[in-house]
Amino acid sequence: MALKIPLYQLILLAVAVTAWGAPKARRPVPPASAKAAAQAALAKARGRVLNASPLAMFYYSDDSLGLASLQAHSGAMTVLAPQCYGLDRSGVLHGQLPAGVLDATQRAGLPLMPLVTNPGFDRSTAHALLHNAQAQELAAKSLSQLAERDQYVGWQLDFEGLDPADEPAYTRFVGRVEARLHHDHRLLSVAVVPRFSDAFPDSSAPGFHTGEWGAAFDYRGLGRVADFLVLMAYDQHTPLTPAGPVAGYDWVQAALRYAVGRVPAPKLLLGIPFYGREWVESPGGTTAHSLAYKDLKHYLEDPGSDRYWDDLFRTAWFQMREGDTLRTAWFDDARSLREKIKLVRLDHLRGYAAWRLGMEDPEFWEKVTSAPPRRDE
Repeated sequence: MALKIPLYQLILLAVAVTAWGAPKARRPVPPASAKAAAQAALAKARGRVLNASPLAMFYYSDDSLGLASLQAHSGAMTVLAPQCYGLDRSGVLHGQLPAGVLDATQRAGLPLMPLVTNPGFDRSTAHALLHNAQAQELAAKSLSQLAERDQYVGWQLDFEGLDPADEPAYTRFVGRVEARLHHDHRLLSVAVVPRFSDAFPDSSAPGFHTGEWGAAFDYRGLGRVADFLVLMAYDQHTPLTPAGPVAGYDWVQAALRYAVGRVPAPKLLLGIPFYGREWVESPGGTTAHSLAYKDLKHYLEDPGSDRYWDDLFRTAWFQMREGDTLRTAWFDDARSLREKIKLVRLDHLRGYAAWRLGMEDPEFWEKVTSAPPRRDE
């Protein structure tokens, strides 16, 4: 005669056996411990940035050459600044970190300080944001929340193309963002366009005057609220000018003289160009475009190409003729960049910021970042 066991007892028995034999689930990390770990990681990242001498910032824009350079040379970097976020006129933050960057920086223990721009450097977008307190509050809150979620050490504001009349409004906005980030123990840097005088327009020498692009930056005011400023000392010569260096040594010196007279040197990074520019003159007119080092291949390999060094500008330049077309290229190679980084030491700046990874002369990493200063420096 079979033993009859009530159904509810069989269910209870099965549950007990399953629970006894199943592996024990891993206990979730208490929220307090996770928060403490995040705070410790942030403190370590802050210390790496603030104690670096020099502080070596490298800009990143998503491409295969940039990623390869990041993976190969992250040990020579203090902080990575990817250009990948923008704020619209309503204060809504758009963008995302490029694929592969988070993995590469986490492997290297490299802090992240992404750039946030007015997309397309659009003046009207920036103006609307700078005159809308509610939009600015949303922007500051969004920057704070995303930095906490993705463990950024901070942000760099790179607003350009601003109306010169918006100079005080931009400084106030930077102060609003700074207050929110500093409350979170995060850092804020600001990219600034070169100025050569307080006046706008001014009567400085041609090529050494404060243009409309730089007139919206109050160096003194920004220097008081930001942790550091990046002086973007490049684009001296553009497609709208005759051929010449992107950042001639004398021009960079003049921009630095203005900056260090208004911002403490330990709050300044010198922006240096990893790129060059080529001008192509033909019977149909002249065009110009930016160059990466890889684009110099035809100059370096063609026996008909001439290579020069300009002692005033301390920059390399190249020239070659193809039929009735004359090509002229100026490029900041390792030698030229070494000359600029000397200024970081001579003026006791916090460091330098290079635009951008993947465009550089490969010899930069050996001859500049790993070479000790010479006695004549």
